[in-house]
Amino acid sequence: MTSKMMNGIMFIIAGLGSIAVYIGLGETGILDKSHTEKIAAYTLLAIPLAFMMTRKIQSNSFVDAGLLIIIVGLTIGLVSDAISSAEISAESKSIGDVIAWTGWSTMYFGMFISGLGYLRTTLFPQWLSGLLTIASFVFFAFIAVLNSDQLAQNEGLIPPLWMANSIVLVIMGIFTIRRTGKKSK
Repeated sequence: MTSKMMNGIMFIIAGLGSIAVYIGLGETGILDKSHTEKIAAYTLLAIPLAFMMTRKIQSNSFVDAGLLIIIVGLTIGLVSDAISSAEISAESKSIGDVIAWTGWSTMYFGMFISGLGYLRTTLFPQWLSGLLTIASFVFFAFIAVLNSDQLAQNEGLIPPLWMANSIVLVIMGIFTIRRTGKKSK
């Protein structure tokens, strides 16, 4: 398997993995909440891997900075989900919820910064880099600006924003697999 094929698969897993786990295993009752979160966490690790593998092909400081921010945000988000799903005490969910949105918004901010970096490369078509930049910024702004109560009142907007970003990642995966040998502008 070539590096670009593996890189493309990582983007596709990043886009579809957690959705498949939450809907296919969690919502159906096949797995309990704790196991669902664990497996979803493993699929979410594909996000920084995909961005890191792409960075090795053609890099700039925005892509690098975005990758670091993605890793920090993903770490915070995964810890918050683990705390929420642990069900150690009545407070576990509320403690996890308090820090969750900071982590996930940070991760999407990192994707936004990487998107800006991709706009400065030939790794993806400009429209796709722009789509990543816009989709990730909108999701970042939505979950970063609103407090927990406001997010709860507008929780119906979270799945479409999440899906929009997931679709962009899948499209990036397809373009990565189909990429030709171009390395620079």
